[in-house]
Amino acid sequence: MPNRLFYNLFATDGFIYLPTDPTGTEKRQKVYVFGFAGGLFKIQPINILGKPAGPEIIVNPEFDTTVPDNLEALRGKAVIPSPRIDMDVGDELYITLTNLGFYLTDPPILDVHTLHVHGGHVASQVDGVPETSFGVPVTPPGSPAISITYYFKPEKPGTYFYHCHQEASEHVQMGMYGALIVYPSMLSLISSGISKKSFSGEWLYRGSPISHIPPTATNRNFAYNDVNSYYDSDWVLLFSDIDSAWHDAVYAQTDFNPVDYKPNYWLVNGRAFPDTLLPTKIPKALEPDFGYSIPDGYDCFVKVSTGNPSKHIRPDKFLLRMINIGYQPVPFHVHGWHGMIVGKDANPRTAGEMNFTTLVGSGESYDVIYSADDKRKLYADYIFCGRAGFPSLKQQVATATAQSKEAGTFIPPFPNADDLWANILLKTSFNKGTFIPPYNWKAWNYGSQMSDNFMYPQFYLAHNHDDYKVTNNGSYPGGQLIFIETDFPGTNYKSDPPVITEPDHVCRIHPGRTMSSGIIHYPANRKF
Repeated sequence: MPNRLFYNLFATDGFIYLPTDPTGTEKRQKVYVFGFAGGLFKIQPINILGKPAGPEIIVNPEFDTTVPDNLEALRGKAVIPSPRIDMDVGDELYITLTNLGFYLTDPPILDVHTLHVHGGHVASQVDGVPETSFGVPVTPPGSPAISITYYFKPEKPGTYFYHCHQEASEHVQMGMYGALIVYPSMLSLISSGISKKSFSGEWLYRGSPISHIPPTATNRNFAYNDVNSYYDSDWVLLFSDIDSAWHDAVYAQTDFNPVDYKPNYWLVNGRAFPDTLLPTKIPKALEPDFGYSIPDGYDCFVKVSTGNPSKHIRPDKFLLRMINIGYQPVPFHVHGWHGMIVGKDANPRTAGEMNFTTLVGSGESYDVIYSADDKRKLYADYIFCGRAGFPSLKQQVATATAQSKEAGTFIPPFPNADDLWANILLKTSFNKGTFIPPYNWKAWNYGSQMSDNFMYPQFYLAHNHDDYKVTNNGSYPGGQLIFIETDFPGTNYKSDPPVITEPDHVCRIHPGRTMSSGIIHYPANRKF
């Protein structure tokens, strides 16, 4: 059943605190920003004719524009990005924009603001471009809300975004943007031959069973009205870039010429690495010294599960929704896999088009699906047992560690490290609390005894391949860099101690080696 979704967004200002070093624990750079606070206020079920089919459901009463205290509570609370908006084809979206003004500056900045659905095929009156429609004026402190409501009814699914189009060069740079995701509806899937049995949950395509789609899947496990666009989880990656000098000039209300733009921070979902590993909400006690919370739905520490062929468990398929609201192109490279491009700019692409780097231009979006394949069959023997006359990789690293120490060239990859296995996030993960992913990195350093004969978890980088954009004001690593963690099915590496379901690796004997039993089984506590 479709819904009317009522989002209340409030234009206001605020501060974010960007990391200046790879651990995120050194003194941060305070950056003034604009943004939209608020979010989903209420929902009203409707029928396919658009008539009410049930009572309104208040979801977040704190966003009610008729309550003056709500407005005052939201002033100065802007962060990057603005709230994520999720809806289905057939839903009706009503976004009420209240302009609270920018009162953190002296004097206040009283610009009008608009809301533009980027990629939305709408009437020009609600396109959010002040040159052809209108701007929303400021509601002064202590005054009733001055609000105008935008309407959007999506005609097709895809990855969109929204932003202020008033003085867009400045207001987008300052942070007035967010993701808008339109999922297929059950009706739109059915129109494309994709259906689900109501009792068993079995999925069908043109009447034939689809074995790889579980009965727990919903319409929101498809990117498009296309059976090839099925995924297990989707992740928004909203790329942007910041010239902190421009932000400082806006805060001080001094002139800045946009042609002098020179970014020194590059963000994914409003954060620069290592903050991209944080959950969206962090304890208040750690703000602003250790980062800042952002709206729900923008996690970018991607966590998926590999397959297990022996138990007929297929690998997770995960969708990266890449959006570039920044002013520079982003060649985003995902380590470990090739991805299948299933959509661009909210339009489906022919299934089978693959890549390993997606060039996302300013104002573009891409939908790319990856499969978390099990790599043990190809690589475990070499890592744990050795191949082609080479000893195991673990033994090679241990030998190189000893040799470098003897030669006086050993450089610890992180403080107090005793071997060459890198763990640059040790300080981030443990000096500030175990709530921060990836929790047990110290235990799962690949050189540790605990990791003997276990492939998983695997950690893959995904990053902007303009590598100078993987810095924080020149400090590497930082910027547009995220991690993808692939776990063995059923394993819970967040528990203490970790719950491990992965079996020990069994080494196979290859031509040129002799072993009467044909296999070698190293126990989990074997030291190399």
